[in-house]
Amino acid sequence: MIQDVTLETRSPRRKPGEFELSLDPRITDPASFKVSFLILLDGDLVMSPEHLGVAYMVSALRHVGFSAEIREVEHGDEHHAAVVDHLREYQPDLVCFTLMSLNVTSCVNLCRQLREALPDTPIACGGPAGTFAGRDVLLNNPYADIVAVGEGEPTVLDLAQRLYLKEPLTDCPGICYRDEEGGIRQNPARPLIHDLEVLPFPARDQLSQHGDKLEYIRVSTSRGCVANCAFCSAPHLKNRVQAGKAWRGRGPEQIVEEIAQIVERHNFRTFDFVDSTFEDPDGGRVGKKRAAAIAQGILDRGLDIYYNVCMRAENWHDTPEDHALLDLLTASGLEKVNVGIEAGTAEELLLWEKRATVEDNVTIIRMLREHGIYLAMGFIPFHPYTTVDSLTANARFLRDNAGHNLRRMTERLEIYPGTAIVSRLDSDGLLDRSYRDSLDPYGYSFADEKVGLLAKHFARLYNNEDYHRRGVITEQSAVFEFETYNVVMQTFISRLQRRFRELPGVDEVMEAFKEYVHAVRQEMGQFNYAFFMANLDAVLNDSLDSDKQERQIVEVEQYFRDRLGQLRSEQLRVGKRLTRLGARVTEISSTLPPVRPGGLARNYTGEGSGATW
Repeated sequence: MIQDVTLETRSPRRKPGEFELSLDPRITDPASFKVSFLILLDGDLVMSPEHLGVAYMVSALRHVGFSAEIREVEHGDEHHAAVVDHLREYQPDLVCFTLMSLNVTSCVNLCRQLREALPDTPIACGGPAGTFAGRDVLLNNPYADIVAVGEGEPTVLDLAQRLYLKEPLTDCPGICYRDEEGGIRQNPARPLIHDLEVLPFPARDQLSQHGDKLEYIRVSTSRGCVANCAFCSAPHLKNRVQAGKAWRGRGPEQIVEEIAQIVERHNFRTFDFVDSTFEDPDGGRVGKKRAAAIAQGILDRGLDIYYNVCMRAENWHDTPEDHALLDLLTASGLEKVNVGIEAGTAEELLLWEKRATVEDNVTIIRMLREHGIYLAMGFIPFHPYTTVDSLTANARFLRDNAGHNLRRMTERLEIYPGTAIVSRLDSDGLLDRSYRDSLDPYGYSFADEKVGLLAKHFARLYNNEDYHRRGVITEQSAVFEFETYNVVMQTFISRLQRRFRELPGVDEVMEAFKEYVHAVRQEMGQFNYAFFMANLDAVLNDSLDSDKQERQIVEVEQYFRDRLGQLRSEQLRVGKRLTRLGARVTEISSTLPPVRPGGLARNYTGEGSGATW
């Protein structure tokens, strides 16, 4: 049975998955109990730092009267010291972290400082790493007291009450914790929340903290996934630690109402729908009917917004019905889609337990381009089972299908707890000690040593040591800057066409610009392919050397800087032409976010879900 905020001994037994926001009558001053959620800006929460799981938990706590704050923590020791000083003054009764593989080390360092400053304050961790590796988190972080498993709202409410009332945690579902002797205990998991509409809308503190100006903010229309990709730790059919439905969705009316409130209260209009797959629960008639209802609701309310979603390639076909739905979605504001393409070979798609075929992947890439929708592609060319043949085939696939982003050709697999690929690596003897000690996402060996050498070579080539070792970007090279600018440029195209296409001459100007951009991207795909193959040959022939690598860094940087300059100049000229035609280009302004330590936004093909703490 899932417990609501009232503990089991004080409330009637409810159906599994039922959740109700209420407060134990013995808690007379809930506002005096303060919870601080610290958002570590490492890895995947930096382009737009809003953390939706935390926002939901804060909203639930406030709904029953508890005090809760959200505080961002920039990457770096100097920022850790500042947040410790703040917490000394704030004096929280509970400090919470959302833990992902990329911020485990940062979390341990900050927890050590917190334990010295606030020796009696409980420290709790959750998130994907906590959900699938709770005992390991406590073993490797001696300063943490509690790890939450799974969905956070019922657990944090239960936990806050128990701590307020000074009651034991022995029968608190959904946690691992240290007992009085220091031993690690694991309590049974809670069932999944059945009805997501009982949750209050998430707190938008981080949006307000940024002056209502972020690159985008997140909306969760569903939780769970009916796929079972082998590398993914988002809750899906095969990795659930909580009983209940694998997929649960909110109704279109409530989703549109949440968006409308954000538009009205914050004058904000760019959203990232973080559902694992927007067209679930079935990827077919039922799911697409729901997606169409959301889009139509946006249009009916007259909401002038833009949004991004995640889709699966096998769900989309070259049919009139699917093209009509994409037309409806773009009319309502869809401008970017994340698709986990992952591979250009049938063998690797089988390894990742993908349902899509190579042909499915080619089809969705083409369909999205035809509808003017930007493709944010997940792709995994380097992994422990990579071969020279698969590298070559994947490079050709990318050259022919959206190969302008060099990072797609050189990306390494990140491994997460709770995934099938980790189990396979373990059984094959390819899991390194670093993964067991700190959940190092690159804690594995390559079956082919030369492939491993090439993977590390590329990781160093146009990045820095932080990215090579921990996946954290502390300096932004032209390769990364182009990747970010490419999204901005695509939204420049799609937003202008959507808003001003009725003005005479606008469509002609935009179509010509699209052709220009496509030609530059195609040429970049050829450059990236030649660059990749030259390095592959060098590894195979043992001819890599440090001097050549230094030259390549300069060459790649200059090449991408040149292309950025070309595209920006042409975009400026297009903007002037459109202005002369009467289009108010500033109405769709979208600029690059400031470079911040911690990295670029990651794809939703691994960790990351609004469903977990």
